[in-house]
Amino acid sequence: MRVPLSWLGDFVSWSGTATQLADRLTMAGFPVEDIAEVGRLDPRIRVGRLLAVEPHAGADRLQVCRVDVATAEPAVVVSGAPGLAAGQLVPIALPGARLPGGDEVQAIELRGIRSAGALCSEAELALSDDEGRVCLLPEDAAPGTALVDLPGIADVVLELEVTPNRGDCLSMLGIAREVAALTGSRLRRRRPRLREAGTPAAGELRVRIDAPDLCPRYDARLVRGVRSVASPLWLRLRLRRAGMRLVGAVVDATNYVMLECGQPLHAFDGERLAGREIVVRRAAAGERIVTLDGVERSLETADLVIADARGPVAIAGVMGGAHAEVTPDTRVLLLESAVFAPAAVRRTSRRLGLASQAAYRFERRIDPVMTPEALDAVAALIVRLAGGRVAPGSVEAAPGLAALAPPTIALRPRRAVSILGTPLARGEITRRLRALGARCRAEGEAIAVTPPSYRGDLRQEEDLIEEIARVGGYEAIPTTLPDAPITHGADTPTRAFVQRVRAALVAEGLAEMVTVSLTDDVTNQRLPGFVGRALAPIALRNPLSSESSELRRSPLAGLVRALRLNLDRGAEFVGAFELGKGYGRDADGRAREPLAIAVLLHGAWPARGVERSGPPVDFLDLKGIGSNLLAALGVGEDRVEWRPAGEVGFVHPGKSALVEVDGTPVGVVGALHPEIVQACDIAGEVWLGELDLAALAH
Repeated sequence: MRVPLSWLGDFVSWSGTATQLADRLTMAGFPVEDIAEVGRLDPRIRVGRLLAVEPHAGADRLQVCRVDVATAEPAVVVSGAPGLAAGQLVPIALPGARLPGGDEVQAIELRGIRSAGALCSEAELALSDDEGRVCLLPEDAAPGTALVDLPGIADVVLELEVTPNRGDCLSMLGIAREVAALTGSRLRRRRPRLREAGTPAAGELRVRIDAPDLCPRYDARLVRGVRSVASPLWLRLRLRRAGMRLVGAVVDATNYVMLECGQPLHAFDGERLAGREIVVRRAAAGERIVTLDGVERSLETADLVIADARGPVAIAGVMGGAHAEVTPDTRVLLLESAVFAPAAVRRTSRRLGLASQAAYRFERRIDPVMTPEALDAVAALIVRLAGGRVAPGSVEAAPGLAALAPPTIALRPRRAVSILGTPLARGEITRRLRALGARCRAEGEAIAVTPPSYRGDLRQEEDLIEEIARVGGYEAIPTTLPDAPITHGADTPTRAFVQRVRAALVAEGLAEMVTVSLTDDVTNQRLPGFVGRALAPIALRNPLSSESSELRRSPLAGLVRALRLNLDRGAEFVGAFELGKGYGRDADGRAREPLAIAVLLHGAWPARGVERSGPPVDFLDLKGIGSNLLAALGVGEDRVEWRPAGEVGFVHPGKSALVEVDGTPVGVVGALHPEIVQACDIAGEVWLGELDLAALAH
């Protein structure tokens, strides 16, 4: 969000530089990404009053202007800009002035007349993109004044990040509240002053909400007799520096008030609405509307619309319809200020691929109490800019407003001190919360805290404790080193057992691998392993790819994939093991995570001495590794039986063995089944084994 400091200064004052303010906001959770100085114009660009505008005798498209710049003699400037008239106040760049683009203005002769300067457009002054005509200045600007000294010309703009839970800070008022709380300054609020005239709005308009769960509140006002005019310079500057597109006085006014107080607003052409009733309802399946961007869109029943007697005139909270948009011919306005459910706006906006500043704010929740104040503010601003009369009274429907009331949260000061780790007096805790607009009252040992209506993110005690720390400054919390006594602990029996397994296999010359626990459904079916053969696979609901759609039933799935990758990179021997879990559901549907040790051998043993290569690995190598591992775990040979493993489907039935300890099967060793080897595109035999560590540990 972009915050012009002159605009922020309408609501709050602070001491220090823009950089110091940016640092304070950053520490409070609003990282400032950029600080831009704008409107720093050359002081030789002055305010000038056009005394006379006459045609150039030697050129049809040039005019000779006499300009009062508060000097002994008026400046004479030759200009080709349209729309110039005596009495206008305009910027004049005197000889020697340097424009923001880098050009230096010089006195030159044009068709026999010496031009002592240049009249400037807003684009030439980098104030806007309007380069078609000379910039017109406010009537109260004094001729001869440096343009940079006029209010609002020079400014500093902070570009800061607002997290999704802080939708209340997507406005100048919201940031001003934060600055006031952080600096102890007083917040200034300007209440709109309305002059109402004519027939009451309630006599001409009704509002009905058919979906109160999606629209808890809807307020409307009528303004009659408006004119189509351009927005004044001060408003255009603020909107442009805040990142908004300029449209016209009416739409600019709705955007201005939205940026100022955070309440999205919409203006309809009141004479293009059918009937005397506005209905807020769910769309009918297949209902269509042409939005302001000129695109016809098909609606669904989950979408919320604003409708008149003919049909939808706006997609609620997202974008208005083209049928009732404000045009240069608009004379009667219906102004909307409403509250829409964040989830509904987000769903519709995403489905239609239609983003807007209004939707961005509704998705993050707005202040439900702000709607009437914002409505009055935009009505007053429109009358100020475009004339017209505000109809007495507003029309309101608020069937769901009570449900939006903030909760009262019990805060225990001792709990706050315990979590923050720094002593805080009860009075200081209360002061910080009240600085944020919360209401506090004593309730025994606790403090009953009611957050303000605009802080929908404060729902529980921990939220309040975070705010206490944030307002006081995280940097103010003292840094302390831990002073607990350090003792040397012992490994748990399980950890000690696993370490013995790891040490035994490393001693056999094997490398430990750690592979991902996700695999595809085909591999999971081929390689259930010993520990996962009786388990049903567990599929992911939203996998990132088909290759990671299920949790592996055995670590063997990862080892075989790693073997394929190593062979592709030229490996001639792979001897590896993995200590890891398999995952699956048992016959009762309960999730299981058996711990296993998986071993894999492929290729020929590395060369020793003068040998070019060692012998190829075989069943005896694998059986020897298994025997040595069992011996390291205290399992003697007399307790171990090696039986045919024909019923274990992923190994070769004639080159495999089931491992039994004291008559209980604990694992399997052997050659990977030839069909699986072929499916994995691996050359040569793959020898692997898997032992159930839980069974061995017991």
